[in-house]
Amino acid sequence: MGKYATIKDVAELAGTTAGTVSYVLNNKQGRYISGETRTKVLEAAKQLDYVKSNSASVLKGGNRNLISILVPQFENQFFTRIIVAAERLFMAHGYDLVISNTDDNPEKEKEILERMASQRVEGLIITPTSNGAENTAFLRRNDVPMVIVDRPLIGVENYHWVTTNNYRCGYVGASYLLQKGHKDITYIGWDSGIPDLDSRLEATKKAFGDFGVDGSRLHVEMDAFSAMGGYQATERALEHHPTALFYGFNMQAIGGVNCLRDKKLSVPEDVSVVMIGSPEWAVTGNNQYTHVDMGDMALGRKAAEVLLDQIQGRLPVKNGSHFIQDCTLMEGATVNDLSIT
Repeated sequence: MGKYATIKDVAELAGTTAGTVSYVLNNKQGRYISGETRTKVLEAAKQLDYVKSNSASVLKGGNRNLISILVPQFENQFFTRIIVAAERLFMAHGYDLVISNTDDNPEKEKEILERMASQRVEGLIITPTSNGAENTAFLRRNDVPMVIVDRPLIGVENYHWVTTNNYRCGYVGASYLLQKGHKDITYIGWDSGIPDLDSRLEATKKAFGDFGVDGSRLHVEMDAFSAMGGYQATERALEHHPTALFYGFNMQAIGGVNCLRDKKLSVPEDVSVVMIGSPEWAVTGNNQYTHVDMGDMALGRKAAEVLLDQIQGRLPVKNGSHFIQDCTLMEGATVNDLSIT
């Protein structure tokens, strides 16, 4: 278990008793405590990142065998598969999961992390929001086992990170379209504020240069990280008459495909489509969408392995390691080959 600060730790730093600390932190009445002592206790608690424990079993010295997983979207199959793969390994080792959806909301993420700390979870797997570095700082200071998945902690060096090469995902998808003779391409994405995710667009631009195609022929539409965002971005993209749409995120792709259907446009006859991600709908029934597989199940299992290694003492918590896996282009039937016309 991570080194969560205890009431005893706070008492030692404040130079008082555990009973006094309990009175102060729980704001109890009926006993006189000087203002100086109260200040010392509060400052010590802040310095130690003390979070009240809500677990009776921890107070008795036992472990709860709880693992917390935070993802930004339950409806995104990329994250669902990560959870499923991780759960298989944790269940086999006797751990239970607490799964939370942050909705990509930094404040909600902060609240969940504090609640999980109060439950004294053994470790956490987190796909962070844009404020993830600040929200996880107290966990890192207290050596709580943790693995970051997909998105990085911006500005932090030493932490355990498991991800797919996002830059490579963008380059592979764009290169495929360019190889097929497409030059008027619209990239549909999300202005995440997370450099590693934004690198998908940068890689697309690099592919244009490498293939000798004028970069002005690449049109970019950014919108919300949602199906509706993808729908709206696709509507705007069609005004520029692209031969191909390249979706940087599969959550936007489902909205984009619905937009094409509503506009009665055929894929790939009217417009070609490639997406990053491999949701089931993209390869179910008559759908055979060309997509970049990010290996989500492998990510989930690797994240679970790295977290277990920390919890069980085989891997140092502080000395973070980055595990970056490659992606795979899965060729479907949604790209018209313009190179042979």
